[in-house]
Amino acid sequence: MKKNTAWAFAGNAVYAGCQWIVFVLLVKALSAHEAGTFAYATAVTGPIFVLANVRLRNLIATGVETSGGFGDYLAARLLTTLAAVLISLGAGAVMFSGPGSFAIVGLMAFGRACDACSDICHGLFQSEFDMRTPAIGLSVNGIVSVALVALTLIASRSLVAATAAYAGGSLFALAAWDLPRAAQRRWAEMPTNRARRTLRSTMAGATRLIVTALPLGISSAVGSVQTNIPRYAIAFSLGAASLARFAAISYIPLVGHLVVNATAQAALPILATDARTSNRQYRARLAVLVFGTITTGIATLLAASRYGGVILEVIYGSDYAADAGVLVWLVAATVITFASVFLGTGTTARHRFKSQLMISIGSLAVVGASAPPLVREFGLVGAAWALFAGATVEFSAYAFLTIRDLKSPALFMPAVEPNAAAGGIAP
Repeated sequence: MKKNTAWAFAGNAVYAGCQWIVFVLLVKALSAHEAGTFAYATAVTGPIFVLANVRLRNLIATGVETSGGFGDYLAARLLTTLAAVLISLGAGAVMFSGPGSFAIVGLMAFGRACDACSDICHGLFQSEFDMRTPAIGLSVNGIVSVALVALTLIASRSLVAATAAYAGGSLFALAAWDLPRAAQRRWAEMPTNRARRTLRSTMAGATRLIVTALPLGISSAVGSVQTNIPRYAIAFSLGAASLARFAAISYIPLVGHLVVNATAQAALPILATDARTSNRQYRARLAVLVFGTITTGIATLLAASRYGGVILEVIYGSDYAADAGVLVWLVAATVITFASVFLGTGTTARHRFKSQLMISIGSLAVVGASAPPLVREFGLVGAAWALFAGATVEFSAYAFLTIRDLKSPALFMPAVEPNAAAGGIAP
């Protein structure tokens, strides 16, 4: 697990760091309004693609199989991704004015579509306890995106061209790394009967996967909307320039997310195995993850409280030092979210998908109700307060659910077996 965690962290660190560099390049080369437009396009398309992904990667990692194997997963991802692109284009036509802004949304959607296809390939690698291959794919994606965006901004100070370059990194990683390696593994292992599957049986298997994962996908989309609601409120009440400022500050807590998300990715298939075979091992592993994260998070919060202004000044300039309070509250919300991530990973390992949806809806309601008035009254710090309130509700609900489940003798789950007749999943 340590080796896989290290690879997952390295891949996510490079990818997220490169995303941050891309945004910094946009802030330095373009106007605050243009950088805010890029952040707004990211906030609009993000929840759409999170929903479309329906966390199929988690189904692969936790051992959910179909008679069509990876082909059914890929078909499901292509269907939902196509829908996400169309919905994003519709949202862009309604929420953005001008052909340039609409083009930015379209290019962002194309890049996210490539990322979605890479993600399902990464799920295949993860199910085989291989985090090295997806880590390299993420690194290639990020590094190529930075290089293309930097070259584009040197040649032309155009946000549309820079967004196209950003999407080009996703396309390159998918075509040059992820798909070839996924195809190599699957075709080498694919039984003859799977090779002869019809389009109808593949679509049936894909549909069953989508239906099975839909509660988890909705839960993820709700979480993404929750994260972006304060950004919508800022864009509506304070403008794109303020949104660019908030987005820039929000990138700093991302460093902690890298460690947490990498560890969660590596731990998920192991926790799923423990949940089926060893109650004691499951409890011990989950406890180490949660309490270790809380301890680390508290130390991070103390550091942000003491040095937040200095950090902002060094990275973005003296004008940002006044927003140290925003950074502290964002870090506080992130620390609580850290613990929720591992409790949520444990919940996914127990296949409690519908429960996760209800928790996410409750947290979304809190953020949705509080963000607009708090942003209007208190500005950027109000947006951070709304996220903190939602994170607190989410953690409390996950803690209650986990404690209740661990007291139940029904913690162990039977392995999910493929329904060969239907080409889908038998509960």
